[in-house]
Amino acid sequence: MYICLVMNAKNARQICHPGEVERIDGHKVYVRIASQAACGHCRAKSHCGMAESVDKVVEVDSDDPSGHSPGQQVEIVLERSLGYKALLIGYILPFLILLGSLFAVYFITGNEGLAALIAVALMAPYYAFLYRYREKLRKTFHFSIRQPPVM
Repeated sequence: MYICLVMNAKNARQICHPGEVERIDGHKVYVRIASQAACGHCRAKSHCGMAESVDKVVEVDSDDPSGHSPGQQVEIVLERSLGYKALLIGYILPFLILLGSLFAVYFITGNEGLAALIAVALMAPYYAFLYRYREKLRKTFHFSIRQPPVM
């Protein structure tokens, strides 16, 4: 069984997941990450999207992609602070917008249906904003690749 050693430390500064290099395209390395039962020990498992699906492909910019080959076992590493930032952008802010607008519109109009409709409709501009700035977000959330430790 493979368990990322960085996640075992209480004050770990990085989040890492084991993966396999799927393909290399220029300076981009595509790594397939499979969810594992070992994720069950992590305290952040309820907030982590890694436990929700079977496979995910992560695009990683690499200065030296020649050091990797398809099928190679690697670790994908992300700074813990960026993990919290992703949690904020992906889950907490949309929830607050939805809930805040729902209560605000209901308080102003007294109409539950209208409040729900407007609250859901406000998600479209939020996700359009994220889509518009996706390249900036891609640069902010920089993954790195490293060789897994030998056990």
